[in-house]
Amino acid sequence: MARKKYNITNQDCWFARRWIERKLENPMWLPENRTYPAKHALSRVKDGSETLNKWCELWLKKTQWTQMKNAIRAARKRSHGVDTKTVTLTQNAWFILDYHAQKENCTLSEVIEKKLMQGVSL
Repeated sequence: MARKKYNITNQDCWFARRWIERKLENPMWLPENRTYPAKHALSRVKDGSETLNKWCELWLKKTQWTQMKNAIRAARKRSHGVDTKTVTLTQNAWFILDYHAQKENCTLSEVIEKKLMQGVSL
């Protein structure tokens, strides 16, 4: 069995499951036509982080674990009073940000903040 990439807590379980369900709406998110069997298996997962973690260990690759972890981290920040704004990005801009976020294992917002701060001298 592969090493667990992330541990979903009971506190994050609801958000993680909804995030996975939205991602599974895109048939290209999981490689090799695994979307339908993954959806079917997810429908049998009972509430609780233990069973959801087991599902994730079986179906998600490292990149999907990282995406989910970053989404959970961002949701936590939003729920703890961090002010946020919504922006619209071109697909190319999103690909660039997503590439750096995965490479640096951080959120899209953190990529923007880091990259802009590197170019600014105070």
